[in-house]
Amino acid sequence: MQNIRKFNLGLPQLEEQEKIASLFAQIGNVITLHQKKLKHFKNLKESLLQNMFPREGEIFPRLRFPEFTDAWEQRKLIDEVELFGGLTYSPKDVVPSPGSIVLRSSNVKGGEISLDDNVYVLKEKATSTPVQLNDIIVVVRNGSRSLIGKHAIVKAPLNNAVIGAFMTGFRTKQPDFINVLMDTHAFKKAITENLGATINQITGGMLKQMVFFMPASEKEKRAIGNLFRTLDDALALHQRELPYL
Repeated sequence: MQNIRKFNLGLPQLEEQEKIASLFAQIGNVITLHQKKLKHFKNLKESLLQNMFPREGEIFPRLRFPEFTDAWEQRKLIDEVELFGGLTYSPKDVVPSPGSIVLRSSNVKGGEISLDDNVYVLKEKATSTPVQLNDIIVVVRNGSRSLIGKHAIVKAPLNNAVIGAFMTGFRTKQPDFINVLMDTHAFKKAITENLGATINQITGGMLKQMVFFMPASEKEKRAIGNLFRTLDDALALHQRELPYL
């Protein structure tokens, strides 16, 4: 207390103090509002995931669009997606930008593609399948078990982009539905059950054997995918704005 009493602070006049305090109070209120909205959207998504996909042992979702009433069917994941592999490269292939981006696990953050930490290789070395709009990129091998299955959909065109060797790409006619299917408990359970005891990886063969309940109607898949795409966009917006605020 004695040390605090010795501090000398330069302060503006009372009127300016009040204006500064008011400004920061407003910013604080906006931050709190965004935090509440972000939590709301996360809780809403979790609730919808539990109710718009059949629970274990069930063939009907508990919540769905009213025009759809048919039971869901078990289908192999490989019947819905085309898999493509990633690029193996050496340190001598790495170059400063411009080059071909190699998307790795660090480029998947919060369910979105992040280009804050990029690695580029010589374009002539990027010989694996190029990434296209609406592809889904998935972490299939990593030192951390918790990162296996982390994924994101490519929502904007990426020129000269490929995925790294520890990634797998999904290409499908229903990218938004498959992307949200991978957020469900059923998909996370399938990942856990297939992980090796010592090697943290999911192979292409394992992915091809995975089976999930899905709607028979392509229209229902599209409707579900569109709903979650809108929700994910709202989540991503608030996640981006919070650090800025």
